[in-house]
Amino acid sequence: MIREIGQMCLMLCALFCLWAGAPAAEAAPQTIEATGVYVMGDNDSPKIARDAARQEAMRAAVEKAGVYVESYSRTKNLQLTEDDVKMISGAVLKVIKEDAVPELSGTTWKYTVHLTAEVDTDNINLQAIMANKAEVEKLQKERDDLKKQNEELLQEYQKANGQEKQKLGTELENNYDYGKIFDRSMGYIQRSEYTKAIDELTDLLEDRSVKGNPRAYAYCLRGRAYYGLNRMHEALEDLSEADNTTHDNRTYPIWRSHQYEGLIYYDEGRYDDAVRELETAWNYSDKQDRALADDLRTARMASERAKNPPAEEPHHGRGVDWTQVITDVIIHSMDKG
Repeated sequence: MIREIGQMCLMLCALFCLWAGAPAAEAAPQTIEATGVYVMGDNDSPKIARDAARQEAMRAAVEKAGVYVESYSRTKNLQLTEDDVKMISGAVLKVIKEDAVPELSGTTWKYTVHLTAEVDTDNINLQAIMANKAEVEKLQKERDDLKKQNEELLQEYQKANGQEKQKLGTELENNYDYGKIFDRSMGYIQRSEYTKAIDELTDLLEDRSVKGNPRAYAYCLRGRAYYGLNRMHEALEDLSEADNTTHDNRTYPIWRSHQYEGLIYYDEGRYDDAVRELETAWNYSDKQDRALADDLRTARMASERAKNPPAEEPHHGRGVDWTQVITDVIIHSMDKG
């Protein structure tokens, strides 16, 4: 009887060990539903209405994603600021489905965009994101700035008339088309999904009708993706193409290409070239980027050290300098002779 009980205990222990050692089932990604609505004006195009509604839906989706990110960070005992939560939410949110529905409300048309997105908390590496915080923040600021520009342009468009309204409408439609591609690409880079960003941007660059600012910015972003993969030769090629493509830095911060060229040159020990590129980036920037200021200061110091290496300090060791002793003996003997 005792033996049977002992065998049962052993079996229970074995089962417990198997259960305890089994990997926990991964939680499914959190699904987010968000809706945006835009009421069309007299001369609004359906495309502008749809994209304005989408922008509103995206803002709501990012806010909802923040709830999951903040909750997840608490399980990892991480203290995140409100800005950190917003930054991470924008980076990890993935849109997986989008529906746009036009409908007539009385005599007015309106567009409703419904987004289905997800936040995969199991695959959020908060430590990695926070370790690369400066780069993620930089990209998030660019994403937010581009959305803000479109919102301001939409407000101007709503107030304009005639040819001015038509001109702003064309600019808005182009910005929305390219903006969706750039926004997805920046999200990929933030999540270190560099190959996906390169594929997305390569498709855009293969369209020869894409010219000017959008083309230059596509090269700039793809160069930054190559930089993330440590493929510096391809990164420099794309960053140089961004510089050489006609652009004005008004819509997109294409001047960032100079910053990344400077970082690559610094790593290669080409300090004067690094200083030149980083100074160019700084002069085009709003001069508020602390990381860029630090990079420029570091490159200048390295360049100065390379030009004026510190003099070697005299030897102060306690051991006998036999070379000096022998030299003194020879000189003394010659004097004596």
